[in-house]
Amino acid sequence: MKLWAWGASDPGKKRERNEDSYLVDPETGILAVADGMGGHQGGATASRMAVEFLGTELAAARGDFAKALEAQIRASMRTTEEMPAMGSFDDFAHSPTLTRELAANVRSSGLAGPTPVRGDEATLPATSVLAFAPALELMRGIVRRASGAIYEAAWQKPELRGMGTTLTAALVHAGKAHVVHAGDSRCYLFRDGKLAQVTDDHSWIAEQLRSGSISEAEAKSSKFRHVITKSIGFEREIDADMKVLPVSAGDCFLLCSDGMSNYVEAGELERIMAMTWYRRLPETLIDLANSRGGDDNITVVVGLVANEPPTPPNA
Repeated sequence: MKLWAWGASDPGKKRERNEDSYLVDPETGILAVADGMGGHQGGATASRMAVEFLGTELAAARGDFAKALEAQIRASMRTTEEMPAMGSFDDFAHSPTLTRELAANVRSSGLAGPTPVRGDEATLPATSVLAFAPALELMRGIVRRASGAIYEAAWQKPELRGMGTTLTAALVHAGKAHVVHAGDSRCYLFRDGKLAQVTDDHSWIAEQLRSGSISEAEAKSSKFRHVITKSIGFEREIDADMKVLPVSAGDCFLLCSDGMSNYVEAGELERIMAMTWYRRLPETLIDLANSRGGDDNITVVVGLVANEPPTPPNA
Protein backbone atom coordinates (compact mmCIF):
# COMPACT_ATOMS: atom_id res chain seq x y z
CA MET A 1 0.00 0.00 0.00
CA LYS A 2 1.02 3.60 -0.60
CA LEU A 3 0.31 6.64 1.55
CA TRP A 4 -0.49 10.01 0.02
CA ALA A 5 -0.39 12.82 2.58
CA TRP A 6 -0.86 16.56 2.97
CA GLY A 7 -0.63 18.94 5.93
CA ALA A 8 -0.92 22.60 6.86
CA SER A 9 -0.77 24.73 9.99
CA ASP A 10 -1.86 28.27 10.83
CA PRO A 11 -1.50 30.45 13.94
CA GLY A 12 -5.18 31.38 13.83
CA LYS A 13 -6.71 34.82 14.31
CA LYS A 14 -5.85 35.45 17.96
CA ARG A 15 -2.36 34.00 18.50
CA GLU A 16 0.83 35.75 17.45
CA ARG A 17 2.86 32.55 17.26
CA ASN A 18 2.12 29.03 16.13
CA GLU A 19 2.99 26.44 18.81
CA ASP A 20 1.69 23.51 16.75
CA SER A 21 3.96 21.19 14.79
CA TYR A 22 3.13 18.45 12.33
CA LEU A 23 4.82 15.64 10.44
CA VAL A 24 4.01 14.24 7.01
CA ASP A 25 6.34 11.52 5.73
CA PRO A 26 4.59 9.33 3.12
CA GLU A 27 7.74 7.30 2.43
CA THR A 28 7.95 6.15 6.05
CA GLY A 29 4.17 6.12 6.40
CA ILE A 30 3.99 8.45 9.41
CA LEU A 31 1.55 11.29 10.11
CA ALA A 32 1.63 13.33 13.33
CA VAL A 33 0.20 16.44 14.96
CA ALA A 34 1.52 18.06 18.15
CA ASP A 35 -0.03 21.02 19.97
CA GLY A 36 2.52 22.67 22.26
CA MET A 37 1.80 24.18 25.67
CA GLY A 38 3.76 26.20 28.19
CA GLY A 39 4.33 29.65 26.73
CA HIS A 40 5.24 30.76 23.23
CA GLN A 41 8.80 29.48 23.19
CA GLY A 42 8.15 26.43 25.36
CA GLY A 43 5.10 25.20 23.47
CA ALA A 44 6.73 25.51 20.07
CA THR A 45 9.88 23.77 21.32
CA ALA A 46 7.99 20.87 22.89
CA SER A 47 5.82 20.17 19.85
CA ARG A 48 8.77 20.39 17.49
CA MET A 49 10.85 18.01 19.62
CA ALA A 50 8.03 15.47 19.77
CA VAL A 51 7.49 15.22 16.01
CA GLU A 52 11.23 15.33 15.28
CA PHE A 53 11.90 12.41 17.65
CA LEU A 54 9.15 10.37 16.05
CA GLY A 55 10.03 11.22 12.46
CA THR A 56 13.78 10.77 12.78
CA GLU A 57 13.71 7.43 14.58
CA LEU A 58 10.97 5.86 12.46
CA ALA A 59 12.70 6.96 9.25
CA ALA A 60 15.98 5.49 10.52
CA ALA A 61 14.28 2.10 10.91
CA ARG A 62 13.79 1.98 7.11
CA GLY A 63 10.69 -0.16 7.48
CA ASP A 64 12.38 -2.88 9.57
CA PHE A 65 10.60 -2.07 12.81
CA ALA A 66 11.34 -5.43 14.45
CA LYS A 67 15.08 -4.82 14.10
CA ALA A 68 14.71 -1.24 15.35
CA LEU A 69 12.71 -2.49 18.33
CA GLU A 70 15.42 -5.01 19.17
CA ALA A 71 17.97 -2.19 19.17
CA GLN A 72 15.66 -0.07 21.34
CA ILE A 73 15.26 -2.85 23.88
CA ARG A 74 18.98 -3.56 24.02
CA ALA A 75 19.73 0.14 24.51
CA SER A 76 17.28 0.44 27.39
CA MET A 77 18.14 -2.85 29.06
CA ARG A 78 18.41 -2.62 32.84
CA THR A 79 19.66 -5.44 35.02
CA THR A 80 19.62 -6.08 38.74
CA GLU A 81 22.71 -8.31 38.64
CA GLU A 82 25.49 -9.18 36.25
CA MET A 83 24.10 -10.62 33.02
CA PRO A 84 25.16 -14.20 32.26
CA ALA A 85 26.30 -15.13 28.78
CA MET A 86 23.35 -16.05 26.55
CA GLY A 87 23.23 -17.93 23.33
CA SER A 88 20.18 -16.34 21.66
CA PHE A 89 17.86 -13.38 21.78
CA ASP A 90 15.08 -15.71 22.97
CA ASP A 91 17.24 -16.58 25.98
CA PHE A 92 17.70 -12.87 26.58
CA ALA A 93 13.96 -12.27 26.38
CA HIS A 94 13.20 -14.70 29.19
CA SER A 95 16.12 -13.83 31.45
CA PRO A 96 15.14 -13.53 35.15
CA THR A 97 17.46 -10.52 35.47
CA LEU A 98 15.25 -8.32 33.31
CA THR A 99 12.77 -5.96 34.88
CA ARG A 100 9.16 -7.08 34.47
CA GLU A 101 8.29 -4.22 32.12
CA LEU A 102 11.30 -4.76 29.85
CA ALA A 103 10.80 -8.52 29.71
CA ALA A 104 7.17 -7.97 28.72
CA ASN A 105 8.27 -5.56 25.99
CA VAL A 106 10.71 -8.11 24.59
CA ARG A 107 8.22 -10.96 24.64
CA SER A 108 5.47 -8.84 23.10
CA SER A 109 7.66 -7.49 20.32
CA GLY A 110 7.58 -10.64 18.23
CA LEU A 111 11.37 -10.97 18.58
CA ALA A 112 10.87 -13.84 21.02
CA GLY A 113 8.08 -16.37 21.25
CA PRO A 114 4.92 -15.12 23.02
CA THR A 115 4.75 -15.96 26.69
CA PRO A 116 1.42 -16.06 28.55
CA VAL A 117 1.23 -13.59 31.41
CA ARG A 118 0.95 -15.28 34.80
CA GLY A 119 -2.31 -14.99 36.66
CA ASP A 120 -0.63 -13.03 39.44
CA GLU A 121 0.63 -10.30 37.08
CA ALA A 122 -0.72 -6.90 38.09
CA THR A 123 -3.27 -5.25 35.77
CA LEU A 124 -3.55 -8.23 33.39
CA PRO A 125 -5.95 -11.18 33.73
CA ALA A 126 -4.85 -14.79 33.66
CA THR A 127 -4.33 -16.30 30.18
CA SER A 128 -3.54 -12.85 28.68
CA VAL A 129 -0.79 -12.64 26.08
CA LEU A 130 0.87 -9.33 25.27
CA ALA A 131 0.75 -8.85 21.50
CA PHE A 132 1.83 -5.33 20.54
CA ALA A 133 3.20 -5.17 17.01
CA PRO A 134 6.91 -4.25 16.77
CA ALA A 135 6.06 -0.96 15.02
CA LEU A 136 3.69 0.07 17.79
CA GLU A 137 6.03 -0.97 20.59
CA LEU A 138 8.81 0.96 18.87
CA MET A 139 6.60 4.06 18.72
CA ARG A 140 5.78 3.65 22.40
CA GLY A 141 9.48 3.72 23.26
CA ILE A 142 10.14 6.72 21.05
CA VAL A 143 7.33 8.68 22.69
CA ARG A 144 8.69 7.86 26.14
CA ARG A 145 12.16 9.05 25.14
CA ALA A 146 10.71 12.20 23.61
CA SER A 147 8.84 12.94 26.82
CA GLY A 148 12.03 12.50 28.84
CA ALA A 149 14.01 14.76 26.49
CA ILE A 150 11.37 17.50 26.61
CA TYR A 151 11.20 17.23 30.41
CA GLU A 152 15.00 17.53 30.72
CA ALA A 153 15.15 20.46 28.27
CA ALA A 154 12.54 22.31 30.32
CA TRP A 155 14.66 22.03 33.46
CA GLN A 156 17.82 23.15 31.71
CA LYS A 157 16.33 26.44 30.49
CA PRO A 158 14.11 28.56 32.76
CA GLU A 159 12.27 30.04 29.78
CA LEU A 160 11.09 26.53 28.85
CA ARG A 161 9.84 25.49 32.31
CA GLY A 162 6.46 23.79 32.25
CA MET A 163 6.43 23.06 28.53
CA GLY A 164 4.69 20.04 27.09
CA THR A 165 2.72 18.96 24.07
CA THR A 166 -0.06 16.79 22.82
CA LEU A 167 0.95 14.15 20.30
CA THR A 168 -1.26 12.17 17.95
CA ALA A 169 0.47 10.00 15.35
CA ALA A 170 -0.43 7.24 12.92
CA LEU A 171 2.07 4.96 11.18
CA VAL A 172 0.63 3.14 8.16
CA HIS A 173 2.63 -0.04 7.59
CA ALA A 174 1.94 -3.59 6.40
CA GLY A 175 -1.80 -3.10 6.04
CA LYS A 176 -2.28 -1.57 9.48
CA ALA A 177 -2.36 1.84 11.10
CA HIS A 178 -0.37 2.03 14.35
CA VAL A 179 -1.69 4.93 16.43
CA VAL A 180 -0.12 6.58 19.49
CA HIS A 181 -1.90 9.40 21.28
CA ALA A 182 -1.65 11.73 24.27
CA GLY A 183 -3.69 14.90 24.73
CA ASP A 184 -6.67 16.39 22.93
CA SER A 185 -5.42 16.48 19.36
CA ARG A 186 -7.38 13.91 17.37
CA CYS A 187 -7.18 11.19 14.76
CA TYR A 188 -10.22 10.42 12.60
CA LEU A 189 -10.74 7.63 10.07
CA PHE A 190 -12.95 8.29 7.04
CA ARG A 191 -14.01 5.01 5.42
CA ASP A 192 -16.80 4.33 2.92
CA GLY A 193 -18.33 7.75 3.52
CA LYS A 194 -18.42 7.37 7.31
CA LEU A 195 -16.27 9.20 9.84
CA ALA A 196 -15.07 7.67 13.12
CA GLN A 197 -12.92 9.24 15.83
CA VAL A 198 -10.04 6.85 16.51
CA THR A 199 -8.61 8.57 19.60
CA ASP A 200 -10.14 9.59 22.93
CA ASP A 201 -9.44 13.12 24.16
CA HIS A 202 -7.28 13.31 27.27
CA SER A 203 -8.94 16.35 28.78
CA TRP A 204 -10.95 17.13 31.88
CA ILE A 205 -13.99 18.03 29.77
CA ALA A 206 -13.85 14.79 27.78
CA GLU A 207 -13.60 12.71 30.95
CA GLN A 208 -16.61 14.50 32.46
CA LEU A 209 -18.59 13.91 29.26
CA ARG A 210 -17.68 10.21 29.19
CA SER A 211 -18.81 9.81 32.79
CA GLY A 212 -22.06 11.66 32.14
CA SER A 213 -21.22 14.35 34.72
CA ILE A 214 -21.84 17.23 32.32
CA SER A 215 -23.80 17.83 29.13
CA GLU A 216 -22.50 18.78 25.69
CA ALA A 217 -23.84 22.30 26.18
CA GLU A 218 -22.05 22.63 29.53
CA ALA A 219 -18.83 21.34 27.98
CA LYS A 220 -18.86 23.96 25.23
CA SER A 221 -19.15 26.84 27.70
CA SER A 222 -16.86 25.45 30.42
CA LYS A 223 -13.83 27.47 31.45
CA PHE A 224 -11.95 24.15 31.85
CA ARG A 225 -12.13 23.25 28.15
CA HIS A 226 -8.36 23.45 27.72
CA VAL A 227 -7.32 21.43 30.79
CA ILE A 228 -5.31 18.43 29.53
CA THR A 229 -5.00 15.24 31.58
CA LYS A 230 -2.21 13.54 29.59
CA SER A 231 0.58 15.05 27.51
CA ILE A 232 4.19 14.61 26.42
CA GLY A 233 6.97 16.32 28.39
CA PHE A 234 5.24 17.49 31.56
CA GLU A 235 6.48 14.26 33.12
CA ARG A 236 9.72 12.41 32.46
CA GLU A 237 7.92 9.20 31.51
CA ILE A 238 4.53 8.86 29.89
CA ASP A 239 2.57 5.97 28.43
CA ALA A 240 0.63 7.13 25.41
CA ASP A 241 -2.55 5.38 24.30
CA MET A 242 -1.83 2.78 21.62
CA LYS A 243 -4.07 1.21 19.00
CA VAL A 244 -3.72 -0.86 15.83
CA LEU A 245 -6.31 -0.69 13.05
CA PRO A 246 -6.49 -2.73 9.84
CA VAL A 247 -6.50 -0.45 6.79
CA SER A 248 -7.47 -0.87 3.16
CA ALA A 249 -7.18 1.18 0.01
CA GLY A 250 -9.47 4.20 0.15
CA ASP A 251 -9.15 4.78 3.89
CA CYS A 252 -8.41 8.40 4.79
CA PHE A 253 -6.92 9.52 8.10
CA LEU A 254 -7.33 13.08 9.37
CA LEU A 255 -5.25 14.31 12.31
CA CYS A 256 -5.84 17.74 13.81
CA SER A 257 -5.20 19.98 16.79
CA ASP A 258 -8.11 21.23 18.87
CA GLY A 259 -7.90 24.56 17.05
CA MET A 260 -9.80 22.79 14.28
CA SER A 261 -11.91 20.22 16.13
CA ASN A 262 -13.31 22.86 18.50
CA TYR A 263 -14.99 24.54 15.53
CA VAL A 264 -16.11 21.59 13.39
CA GLU A 265 -18.48 18.93 14.71
CA ALA A 266 -18.09 15.32 13.57
CA GLY A 267 -21.21 15.33 11.40
CA GLU A 268 -20.14 18.44 9.55
CA LEU A 269 -16.58 17.14 9.18
CA GLU A 270 -17.92 13.94 7.63
CA ARG A 271 -19.86 15.92 5.02
CA ILE A 272 -16.87 18.14 4.23
CA MET A 273 -14.58 15.14 3.74
CA ALA A 274 -17.11 13.53 1.42
CA MET A 275 -17.27 16.63 -0.80
CA THR A 276 -13.66 17.89 -0.78
CA TRP A 277 -10.51 16.74 -2.56
CA TYR A 278 -8.32 15.27 0.18
CA ARG A 279 -5.31 17.35 -0.78
CA ARG A 280 -7.41 20.48 -0.23
CA LEU A 281 -8.78 19.45 3.16
CA PRO A 282 -6.05 21.02 5.34
CA GLU A 283 -6.50 24.50 3.84
CA THR A 284 -10.30 24.13 3.66
CA LEU A 285 -10.64 23.22 7.34
CA ILE A 286 -8.13 25.84 8.48
CA ASP A 287 -10.06 28.54 6.59
CA LEU A 288 -13.30 27.32 8.15
CA ALA A 289 -11.89 27.40 11.70
CA ASN A 290 -10.51 30.89 11.12
CA SER A 291 -13.85 32.10 9.77
CA ARG A 292 -15.48 30.95 13.01
CA GLY A 293 -13.07 32.74 15.33
CA GLY A 294 -9.66 31.12 15.00
CA ASP A 295 -8.98 31.46 18.73
CA ASP A 296 -6.16 28.88 18.69
CA ASN A 297 -3.45 27.53 16.42
CA ILE A 298 -4.92 25.25 13.75
CA THR A 299 -3.21 22.20 12.27
CA VAL A 300 -4.64 19.58 9.92
CA VAL A 301 -2.91 16.54 8.40
CA VAL A 302 -4.59 14.19 5.92
CA GLY A 303 -3.36 10.78 4.78
CA LEU A 304 -4.94 8.66 2.03
CA VAL A 305 -4.18 4.94 1.86
CA ALA A 306 -3.98 3.74 -1.76
CA ASN A 307 -2.92 0.66 -3.65
CA GLU A 308 0.62 0.57 -4.94
CA PRO A 309 0.73 1.45 -8.64
CA PRO A 310 1.42 -1.57 -10.88
CA THR A 311 4.99 -2.18 -11.92
CA PRO A 312 5.51 -1.22 -15.58
CA PRO A 313 6.38 -4.09 -17.94
CA ASN A 314 10.12 -4.72 -18.35
CA ALA A 315 10.83 -2.39 -15.39
